[in-house]
Amino acid sequence: MSRKPETSSTKPPRIRAHSSKLGLQRIAIPFIAFATTAGGLFMLTTNGTSTEEVNPDGIATVVVLSALPAGAPTADVIASSEVRMLPGSARAEGALTELDAIPSGVLAADLVPGQQVLMTSVADDVVDALGAGLVAVSVRLDPQRWAGPLTTTGDTVTVHDVGDNATTVIAREVRIVSAPDPSELGPRSEQVITLAVPENTATDVITAAADNRLWLVGS
Repeated sequence: MSRKPETSSTKPPRIRAHSSKLGLQRIAIPFIAFATTAGGLFMLTTNGTSTEEVNPDGIATVVVLSALPAGAPTADVIASSEVRMLPGSARAEGALTELDAIPSGVLAADLVPGQQVLMTSVADDVVDALGAGLVAVSVRLDPQRWAGPLTTTGDTVTVHDVGDNATTVIAREVRIVSAPDPSELGPRSEQVITLAVPENTATDVITAAADNRLWLVGS
């Protein structure tokens, strides 16, 4: 009785398949680790978080130590500021990183202690720092018409037209851009005061000043 010829199996040895899987795992594990790390960094960046934030020392940021009024020159800003290390999440957009980076000019707005100095904090000159719709007007006044405990450079006042029979308010929240030190004034000395007034009131302010009817009241 004849026997059927034995046929060899076409399946590869199991040990070879197992070895192939081990090889793929050795390649895949480092790749997955790299992809996870890269993905994490990408998420930090897309969420607005800089990799600098993980630096325990923070990021250099210019911060003012004392109050500064709009119109203050760059020299005053530098003298009243220091560089602090802040976390990225606490930094304002456009914050300067060193005192030498403060541009030449004047402050465009008031700064309070602890506030960060931005590139946009400084304007080229006083006129640029006034803001939209405002113009600079210089008037000559004797001390009693403007000097007082609340009226000096950087303060805001209400501008009055003092007539013979009535007093009219010309403008409110007007900033004194430039004025002499009141403590150095004599009782009768006239001084030039520069005001940032709304453009539509400039004519009334000039007319009242020319007729010696202008009066500033601290607000």
